Amino acid sequence: MNVLDTMGLISCSFGMWQGVEDGDSCQLVEKEKWRYLNLQFDGDVLVGATAIGHTQHVGIMRGLIQSELPLGEWKQKLLDNPLQLMAAYLACTQSAAI
Repeated sequence: MNVLDTMGLISCSFGMWQGVEDGDSCQLVEKEKWRYLNLQFDGDVLVGATAIGHTQHVGIMRGLIQSELPLGEWKQKLLDNPLQLMAAYLACTQSAAI
């Protein structure tokens, strides 16, 4: 895990941020807001992430990567919209606890 604060712009990378061979990935680029989010998957498990300016998701990304929690149907939802990290985390951790 790496977290940097460069003149107030927070950036972080977790896990296998460069991805894995034959893995899936998604990215969200918001140039006008100076924000970027990239998620890397191995199967339905989040294995890496890079974020710039998206500090609200730092703990969730770390938790999903460290726990190696299977995302199931939430993987596709994250591929479609990577900002759904909180909903994915809550759904997957609640279903894993049952």
